[in-house]
Amino acid sequence: MMKVRHFNRSLVVVAAFVGLATGAAAQDQPPLSVQKLLERGALDEAVQRAEGERDNSESTFFAAQAFTKMNNNERAAEEYSRLRDTGDDSWKAIGESGALLTSGDADGAMEAANRATAANGDNPYGHYQIGLVASRQGNYERALEAFLRAVELKPDLAYAHYYAGIASQRLRQMARMSEHFEIFMKLAPEAPERTAVAAVLRTMRPR
Repeated sequence: MMKVRHFNRSLVVVAAFVGLATGAAAQDQPPLSVQKLLERGALDEAVQRAEGERDNSESTFFAAQAFTKMNNNERAAEEYSRLRDTGDDSWKAIGESGALLTSGDADGAMEAANRATAANGDNPYGHYQIGLVASRQGNYERALEAFLRAVELKPDLAYAHYYAGIASQRLRQMARMSEHFEIFMKLAPEAPERTAVAAVLRTMRPR
């Protein structure tokens, strides 16, 4: 009986230790970025995190994307307006493009997005914005070209891979579609789109 009690006490001690270790490991992990919160569908958390990072243009851009996904175009436009007020010509043009696209002016949005890449061709978000606008216009060749350039500059930009997959699908480039969808699933395994993407990928695998 004493052995049983001792064994049970040992289990309690081990469980407590594991719990402390797990908690310590969780505390050691850095908080998720606005990008990663967006990619896992934690939209409210993403915009809250962006509020504390107002000097970070990327965070503001992702906050605008989060509001767009929430169908809150008014708040998305506010975030894009913040980008227009920055001193960086590329980000300023991206913000203008986003605001115009949100209001339904795709032609104006494309003109502004082109100015963004002209100001800084190494900013992946300028190319990403061109891809978004071109997709809205139904120009999937231009969209794919832009998304491919975006992921070349920033390979971990999960939604650029996702939209590159969509554009490839529209162009019936199925091998390329699969490639980018596979990368998207690896980069954003918790994304809201994962179920639909996984279903498409299953149809592409040999039986």
